[in-house]
Amino acid sequence: MVASYPPPWLFPVCRASSASSWVAMAAAMAASRSLRDLLMRRLVAPTPQGLSLCLRPLSSAAQDEASTAAPREAPGHSYESLRVTAAQKHILHVQLNRPEKRNAMNKAFWREMVECFNKIAQDPDCRAVVISGAGKVFTAGIDLMDMASEILQPQGDDVARTSWNLRNLITRYQETFSVIEKCPKPVIAAIHGACIGAGVDLITACDIRYCAQDAFFQVKEVDIGLAADVGTLQRLPKIIGNQSLVNELAFTCRTMMADEALASGLVRYKSHPLPAIYHHSLLLHLFSLDEPPAQPLKMAYVPAPGYQPTYNPTLPYNKPIPGGLSVGMSVYIQGITSEHMRRFCVNFVAGAHPGSDIAFHFNPRFDGWDKVVFNSHLGGKWGSEEKKRSMPFRKGTHFELVFMVLAEHYKVVVNGNPFYEFGHRLPLQLVTHLQVEGDVELQSINFIGGTQPLGQGPGHTQQQPSSLPTMEGPPVFNPPVPFRKRLQGGLTVRRTVIIKGFVPFTSKSFVINFMVESSGDLALHINPRLTEGLVVRNSCLNGSWGSEDRKLSYNPFIPGQFFDLSIRCGMDRFKVYANGQHLFDFSHRLLALQNVDMLEISGDVTLSYIQV
Repeated sequence: MVASYPPPWLFPVCRASSASSWVAMAAAMAASRSLRDLLMRRLVAPTPQGLSLCLRPLSSAAQDEASTAAPREAPGHSYESLRVTAAQKHILHVQLNRPEKRNAMNKAFWREMVECFNKIAQDPDCRAVVISGAGKVFTAGIDLMDMASEILQPQGDDVARTSWNLRNLITRYQETFSVIEKCPKPVIAAIHGACIGAGVDLITACDIRYCAQDAFFQVKEVDIGLAADVGTLQRLPKIIGNQSLVNELAFTCRTMMADEALASGLVRYKSHPLPAIYHHSLLLHLFSLDEPPAQPLKMAYVPAPGYQPTYNPTLPYNKPIPGGLSVGMSVYIQGITSEHMRRFCVNFVAGAHPGSDIAFHFNPRFDGWDKVVFNSHLGGKWGSEEKKRSMPFRKGTHFELVFMVLAEHYKVVVNGNPFYEFGHRLPLQLVTHLQVEGDVELQSINFIGGTQPLGQGPGHTQQQPSSLPTMEGPPVFNPPVPFRKRLQGGLTVRRTVIIKGFVPFTSKSFVINFMVESSGDLALHINPRLTEGLVVRNSCLNGSWGSEDRKLSYNPFIPGQFFDLSIRCGMDRFKVYANGQHLFDFSHRLLALQNVDMLEISGDVTLSYIQV
């Protein structure tokens, strides 16, 4: 039985103990029931032109009208495996578009889904997204004819290298669906027919799921010796709240029909037949209004001033440098090189158009004589080439690349080690854009220390001018661990601390503490435990530990990978974001925040960048 709670605005009434308070509570609950009944009558009331705001099938005439309205292709979206249309104002329809193959997911799909949703995340006109499948089914899952060689026969000369390559492959596949979960716009899955294997991984990353009466679901991976580890095993238990049922579905590959999916909580609604989704959902109707009742964005990451990140950018990347290039600025790039990498390049460019002058060309090359080439391209001609026959990158591994802009030169730092200095050949004030292309996959690009012009936020969502306090002083690059940094003036509301680092393969545990130095009290204790797969949060006041928080929707601390934490002090809680995605909130237990004057980091972690 699911417990029923009064709405949050009744809590003050519920806490009162007087008889009059209970009478007031009863009156408020009656008012709540009246409001609910009124809303239900409004939901089932007909609206002009056959629009139904209730969750019921349309009349046949309305369905015919909906089916004859030809949706227009969404500009900027052209894919092999997907079709993106704008069938209704402010709403994009992403359709798995291989009906002849039952919408099986081929190699192109895993790449194009990331590209598609990264674009949608930055589309200011899009307020909601619908995902469906073309043809008779939603999806038959992985296209084994196209993918078998990658999945079942990963490359590698020995067991260790084979396992490493397979892990990198699965990580990239996971991002294909994680990008849906990270999308700041609500994503609705409209499912009909078969939803098999990777299809279940996909829909569990969506915010809302509707299905037709003929829909069925199957966690199919074990039939071919795989684990459903690109989303299903991580997200399905949280959605349906029944680990036993998840285990049964994963171990047996049995079919879950629409009725059971509705009863378990996997889907919100089913109908027969599946209605035209745009005429079906109250949510989509609200999102399409010229003035929606509220901006329908999920909890968005707002970068602190002087720290301007873009997460999971697609290549080729060619974007303005916020505020232009200036002395003291740093450009911080994290990513992973391709297993078959031949070369990639980073260019600091004076303009957005092809043929613009390149002030600094950074070009690692794996061509038998592994080297890094440095040059400029001015007035249509390449300058004198500088080379370093030392390769700081390895194929198939994560890297951290920092360009520090100094008065006389660019200083290049790779994985925390100074690598090269390239003298300026073009005035810094002429450099306006950053370009990245080649055989790499980017996790993030951060512009540190620049000024962000209004309306040019480079993050994965459209950002408004920040009201966060400016962070203190210059950042600290590659500090040793253990690390201690005084927080001048203590913590204040909206103060943000940035921590970027790397989790070594041998890491077992590390801690991040916000501490009162004089007493040793910990206002916030963050403890990633790699051997247990946990991120424990707690406080320690007057020598006593409080109750631990352990539950998370995902864990960003993975051995062999970088992380990017933004820890913001709010009025009643800490808000913590990892790699631009909300990770957790931690309610304040120590109220005298101004006394929290020390940041302390210790344990098995390598720090890249700290700014307070």
